[in-house]
Amino acid sequence: MSEGHSKKVSHLRFYIVLIFAILLVCFLVYWLIVAAAETTSNFTKDMNTIYLREMTNLTQANFKSGLSMRYSGLKSVAESVNDEDVESLEALERFILDTEENNDFEFLAFVDEDGFYYSVDGKRPAASKLSFLAQLLDGEDELISYNETFLENNMIVLGTQIKPIAFEDTKMIAILAGFTADSIGQHLFLRSEDGQTNASIVTKDGSFVVYNTFFSDLPRGSNIISKFREYATFDEGYSIDDIEDDFAGGRSDMVVFKADDVHMCMYYAPIEGTEWYMLMEVPYKVVDEMTEELSTSLNRNAITMMATVMLIILVIFCIYLFNLRAHSKQLEAARESAEKAQRAAEQASIAKSEFLSRMSHEIRTPMNGIIGMTEIARQNKDDPDKVDDSLKKVELSSKHLMLLINDVLDMSKIESGKIQLKNELFDLQLFLENIDNIYSVQAQEKEISFNISLSGKIDKLIGGDSLRLNQILTNLLSNAFKFTSKGGKITLKVSEIKHEDDTVLLSFSVKDTGIGIKEENLEKIFEAFEQENAEITHKFGGTGLGLSIVKRFSELMGGKVSVSSEYGKGSEFVVELPFFITEKSQYIDRKWDRSEYGSIDDEKTYDFSGKHVLLAEDNETNREIAVALLGSATGAKIDEAENGQKAVELFAKSENGYYDLILMDIQMPKMDGYEATRNIRAMQRPDAATVPIFAMTANAFAEDEEKSRQAGMNAHLSKPLETSAVLAAMNEVFDRGNN
Repeated sequence: MSEGHSKKVSHLRFYIVLIFAILLVCFLVYWLIVAAAETTSNFTKDMNTIYLREMTNLTQANFKSGLSMRYSGLKSVAESVNDEDVESLEALERFILDTEENNDFEFLAFVDEDGFYYSVDGKRPAASKLSFLAQLLDGEDELISYNETFLENNMIVLGTQIKPIAFEDTKMIAILAGFTADSIGQHLFLRSEDGQTNASIVTKDGSFVVYNTFFSDLPRGSNIISKFREYATFDEGYSIDDIEDDFAGGRSDMVVFKADDVHMCMYYAPIEGTEWYMLMEVPYKVVDEMTEELSTSLNRNAITMMATVMLIILVIFCIYLFNLRAHSKQLEAARESAEKAQRAAEQASIAKSEFLSRMSHEIRTPMNGIIGMTEIARQNKDDPDKVDDSLKKVELSSKHLMLLINDVLDMSKIESGKIQLKNELFDLQLFLENIDNIYSVQAQEKEISFNISLSGKIDKLIGGDSLRLNQILTNLLSNAFKFTSKGGKITLKVSEIKHEDDTVLLSFSVKDTGIGIKEENLEKIFEAFEQENAEITHKFGGTGLGLSIVKRFSELMGGKVSVSSEYGKGSEFVVELPFFITEKSQYIDRKWDRSEYGSIDDEKTYDFSGKHVLLAEDNETNREIAVALLGSATGAKIDEAENGQKAVELFAKSENGYYDLILMDIQMPKMDGYEATRNIRAMQRPDAATVPIFAMTANAFAEDEEKSRQAGMNAHLSKPLETSAVLAAMNEVFDRGNN
């Protein structure tokens, strides 16, 4: 065989394989389009079902809310009725008529101890009319019954106890109120804003209780089943028999039908505690447009993807034929690199997803406490001890929520490079005493031994960022307390590693006898969004940011953090940080007395009588809180301004030296806090340059504090305000003014 003939055969084989590959790709494109069409059809049904189910749940909740409002009205009537209201039959009838009119009740009656009810129509035996009569006579309260027949079918009757009141030769012990379901139709949101979603209520046999359906545009009837049989044709897979079976069995589902040339979807579900069903209808076209767009997009993407795949196949095919050996290693390396990148992306995605899940749980937990204890306080407003206990728990939950938010904000600032470290002298002894004070109380409550020890001579005055040092140690100590059980031991040890002319390197060791960390997880725990394992997350909670913040802050301050641990026996975290020192060295007194500074729960009171404070705050609620906590509780007189412009006007009109302090919000209408402060400082009067001005704002970053100082403010207080800190700052200003 000649070389030319061999090449022809080779080329022929190439083109045959190429044509086969093209046909295969075309077949795949066709198959994908068919599969996408089927997926879109299923998606349409799922979207309709989800949409209507959620609408039904919301509407049912509003319906029940309407019942609850009616019952609250009845309870108010029951609590207000007295002997004068039933001193005679005429007085009783007059009271009933007035109450029916004022509360929109269609029926009102009193029940006596013998089981009779008294309405404007006179005295009647209640047993034949009221299904829960026996429960009412036995003293049960908050009773609701459906399908009673005082006035007509489907009457809803509410019943509650009253304080026994003598009437003629018997005693009134309870009160009833009745109304038809239609009378609370406004609570159903029966027709949405676009006028395309309807809600109705029917009995299990299909009879209408509340009539607000698509069929209302057709000749009126009393039964949804008969409407379907007369006017509707069902899509494949749905039938009127299925609806009747579901009604009888108490099940929920969705059907698709046509009536009067309109394509509709309907979801039905039983109303809990009743014999009724709620129906929710929406035109099929509401979701059809969205699914049509999705279908087009899927088909377009499928064709594009297959065309791309075909091109890639052709390129790879050519490369495979003409240069297989030369490029096989490169292809393998590319595959491994792509898999590695994909694994890294998947791990990062999983870690962040787990973090978001933890954050959701961690935030919802204190929020649940805040909402729940607020409701308990409202329900027990006549019990001061219960209210005080509830408010303390609200405060604890609020502080916990604030710590979570601060962790997330700190991590965000670290990631964006916006952390600005301070380099200021601070008293390390006072710093450690404060930590000892806080955690000694926690140790007593948890029955854990807690101790701070000093190794060698430690300088008392050191220079650095005390706020970041506090965050590092509180994160480590909080972890130690979280993972150390009753009877355990926690030690914070401070020691000097190296001492030079104006620099000292200190070691802070936090050692506990807690659960410890497995060796394979020691490096993992310092990564953002990570915790040791899912069991730790579920048992102890947390965001997984604490140790990452410790590591980042330590490195930003020029130090480092390390960990050693024995699983089941405890852990030790060591942070090494540099600080600058002064020439005159003073050393920490290693025997401070905890009793000198007391418990963290001690509350200091202040008397600011005679002091005048100007409060600029646009939020009415925040003004009310500030006046109550900073004014009423201390005796200070507080003048209120709802914006920066008003604050400038009040200060300008005041006498020289009248105001002792200005509390200035930043974000306000008409004129913000920065501009208002600059205007005050620019006034030609002696006190304009000296009156203390505190920024009081939710802008909590270091750059925000610097902007406040540049505008002429003396201090920066971040919201939510800690009352004790604000009062202490005010007291310091007033003391300086007095001196």
